[in-house]
Amino acid sequence: MKLTYFAIVNKKEGQYYPVIVPDIPGCFTEGTTMEEVKAMAEDAISTLLADYAANGMPYPQASQTYEELISKVGDDCGEIAYVIPITVYPSSRIIRISMTGAEDKLEYIKDFAAKCGTTRSAFMIDAAMNAIAHANGD
Repeated sequence: MKLTYFAIVNKKEGQYYPVIVPDIPGCFTEGTTMEEVKAMAEDAISTLLADYAANGMPYPQASQTYEELISKVGDDCGEIAYVIPITVYPSSRIIRISMTGAEDKLEYIKDFAAKCGTTRSAFMIDAAMNAIAHANGD
């Protein structure tokens, strides 16, 4: 599942850009560069959404308009420099899929994954996610 929230990045204060995600209560962070702001916001959102999931709570709904987003912070918003979308992939339920491949290659992957202390499925998911991140320049 993919979720996108909007982060409000305030004007730089000293070395840092303060960041708040109004749709998720208590979600705030900071970064020294815009790249760091994005990474820190992704981490903060993912961490809080994991708490929601662990407690059986539904994920907060993302604001649909700028006005709705700003209304959630009111006058405490500060001087806005940017509003940036942050997309995260929160943990979700595990599902079983069927996969087809050459038996020798699947066995090789299974043996290698075991040496790494994981399962073939987990290893393949991690490898795919790493390949996607690399392709996207993350």
